[in-house]
Amino acid sequence: MKYKMHIGLTLLSLIVALWGCTGGKPMTLENYTKELAATDPAKTALVKPGSAEEKSGIENFKEYYKIFAEDVIRRDTKKLYARDAFFKDGYKEVKGVEAIETYFIATTKAVVSCTFDITDVSVHEGNYYFRWVMKLTIKRDKDNPMGQIGMSHIRFGPDGKVIFHADYWDTSIVFERVPVLGTIIRWAKEQF
Repeated sequence: MKYKMHIGLTLLSLIVALWGCTGGKPMTLENYTKELAATDPAKTALVKPGSAEEKSGIENFKEYYKIFAEDVIRRDTKKLYARDAFFKDGYKEVKGVEAIETYFIATTKAVVSCTFDITDVSVHEGNYYFRWVMKLTIKRDKDNPMGQIGMSHIRFGPDGKVIFHADYWDTSIVFERVPVLGTIIRWAKEQF
């Protein structure tokens, strides 16, 4: 049993190290907390509830993510995200609309198709929560599309542009499709 646990922890460490190789700003709780504080609804001018800007921001977000593709990203990222917007997902965190656009375009290079069905939007004190189902087909496993549930935590600036965006979903489903590494991840999930 100790041996299995030791192997499991070693493999988990390897996975975490490989995850870190995806580049970009290091993902830390400190960075995330700093960005949350910088866009705190109690201290920051955010979009006014019920305004045309709020409605536009919500609709622009939904439309942008319907089909996550390079042409949409190039055309609409600067319309959706503010100049100094913060974005974080399970792979990377970036700051600024240019960095967001660059990261999003890079992610499309490994994808055949990616769509988001936004099933629900909840609002609480300047925070917007978009619940979605992602349908993703990656190039290295195009015969096996995958689906994943997730949520985006969004804060809109006064003009209705996104100033804070954090995505929450099980990113390991993508790594599970990688030969050898996928086997390790699936094994580790079964152990814990």
